[in-house]
Amino acid sequence: MTAWKAAIDAVAERARRARSDATDRWAASVPGLDTLDPWSARVLSAGRVTVNFHPDRVARGGRTVAEGLATDGVYRSQWVTGISAGSRSAVHGGERQRFEHELFAGAYDQVDPAAGIHPIYGAFDLLCDAHGGSPRFGSAFLVLRPHVRERTTLCAGDSHRGPSDVGTFATPWSILAVVAEQAASGALLDRDLDVEDLRRALAGARPPTGASRELDGYVEAQVHGGVTLADDVEAIVVDPSFRGTRVEEHLSTAAERCGFELAWHCGSELHVDRVPDDFRGEEMPALARRVAGSGGVVDARAIGLAAAREPFQESGPSGDAPGSTPQQLKYLWHTVLRHGTDAPGAGRT
Repeated sequence: MTAWKAAIDAVAERARRARSDATDRWAASVPGLDTLDPWSARVLSAGRVTVNFHPDRVARGGRTVAEGLATDGVYRSQWVTGISAGSRSAVHGGERQRFEHELFAGAYDQVDPAAGIHPIYGAFDLLCDAHGGSPRFGSAFLVLRPHVRERTTLCAGDSHRGPSDVGTFATPWSILAVVAEQAASGALLDRDLDVEDLRRALAGARPPTGASRELDGYVEAQVHGGVTLADDVEAIVVDPSFRGTRVEEHLSTAAERCGFELAWHCGSELHVDRVPDDFRGEEMPALARRVAGSGGVVDARAIGLAAAREPFQESGPSGDAPGSTPQQLKYLWHTVLRHGTDAPGAGRT
């Protein structure tokens, strides 16, 4: 058995052991929505699986992510690229190795990182957010084709925190129990949404949420067995700040070669005068002023240009050090996403 199939089996087995408890939690949370099992089948077609990323970050080897996609036609994991908008700890003995060992029962322990088969991290975007399922991890996102669900695992809460609620699209009971509990409290995936919104989402309707700008309201997805653009991607959706740039050029090339759609979302920008000092640190306003363009506005491209001025550095076992430039720029992106507004005139095309 391959490592990634063993990883999926390990998660599915955990989900089966928790099925009875998940069924009880569902019934207690949404008594008006029938039993859990009929809704479990709906997960196979509800929402979408997305992978957020920053297309202009410079990876190990000197290429941007967008250039790598255009050249190779493959979306690669942090183990290969050396970059991440989460914890950059994909090194031997690092934090990522620890939590992947725990979540996947050691399935990847003996896999050579250079083989490129470690999981790709994204989200089960049940509500089809305009910015993708987990926008804190990047201003652009892949929309994966439905068949990828067959080799995708899920967890409620970040995988590095050792989540107890895990599953697959074939064994989604604990995941559904979590979102039912959220909906019952009127905060489905951190949005102001309730049980009726959950019912509609599972039935295939898209709640009119637009861009939620939530940082933590997502179900994490781990895609196993690799992601190739030609086979697995139906669209890449990009922040409009990258129009007319090399990012657009590279992603257009990838789209033409691999036969998927290149689209644009509503964007996110924040004027330096509106950057708070009590969200991601008191240094954010000063950093925003250094990063902002001529109009005093911070957006995804401005942050990427600042990141590109820093030489690539390998991360350590615990990821980027607190206060480091990558960490601070990551926090500035969180600030722009959470407190920003749509870019004027932007929209999906």
